[in-house]
Amino acid sequence: MSKTIGAIFATTGKNYTDLAERAAQSLKDSCPGLAVDLFTDQQVNMPVFDRIHQLEDPWRRSKIDAMVASRFDKTLFLDADLFVIADIRDIFDVLDRFDIAMAHDSSRNSVACHSFWSKSLPNTFPQFNSGVVAFRRNAEVTKLLQHWSETVRREEFKRDQSVLRELIWDSDLRVATLPREYNLMRFKVLRLWRTRHAAPRIIHSPRLHKHFTANKSKIGNVECLVGPLIASKLPVMVAADRSLARMAGREPHFPNGREIWIRRLRLVRDIFMHWLRRLL
Repeated sequence: MSKTIGAIFATTGKNYTDLAERAAQSLKDSCPGLAVDLFTDQQVNMPVFDRIHQLEDPWRRSKIDAMVASRFDKTLFLDADLFVIADIRDIFDVLDRFDIAMAHDSSRNSVACHSFWSKSLPNTFPQFNSGVVAFRRNAEVTKLLQHWSETVRREEFKRDQSVLRELIWDSDLRVATLPREYNLMRFKVLRLWRTRHAAPRIIHSPRLHKHFTANKSKIGNVECLVGPLIASKLPVMVAADRSLARMAGREPHFPNGREIWIRRLRLVRDIFMHWLRRLL
């Protein structure tokens, strides 16, 4: 019997739902044919989603309840404040062996990452970022998700990752740690990345919701988020990534000298236009 796979988003409020629509479109563009559902507290008509489910009892962390209610045997939960820029369907392959897969939180020396629920844990077992979570449906995973939801809600935690960390620590679940390119939150490091590095798959940034949570300027696309220098590198890295090429049934492409110079000239133009638009 074949296993169903799909991705889900969960939102409360129109602003986050609009973000999820854009994130879902980037996912569909990068992973054609992948089923994508939305769990929300609103009545919306967004064709990018295959199904839209109404949240029965919305709250700040309804995403955990959405994970429990997912219709898929293998589910990928994604936060709304991200762009998917490459094929990530191989995340589902890791669920053939593991129960759940996440990337470590990148701000591991922050106050939030050094908060605990009921006991201290080793630094060598840090918090996982809960904005990209792949899991397979079984009794053990469902129990963990339900316990996670109940605890965060009961204790009125503003953040959910300290609870998740401890629940994972105490569980017997098989956990796969995703490489950071599957949940890249500190993307300025891409300035130093070359084609020998794995291409980023997901760029995840709270800056994408700052226009309504912190009265900042709205970010319209990937280039506005990462800047022209990094944006110019992304398609080069994706084309050169060997695992992405293998998934697509093609050879990786590494730029030759002529292509490098053309890219540099275009970059100079793009940087000039970027600053010109900011000045105007």
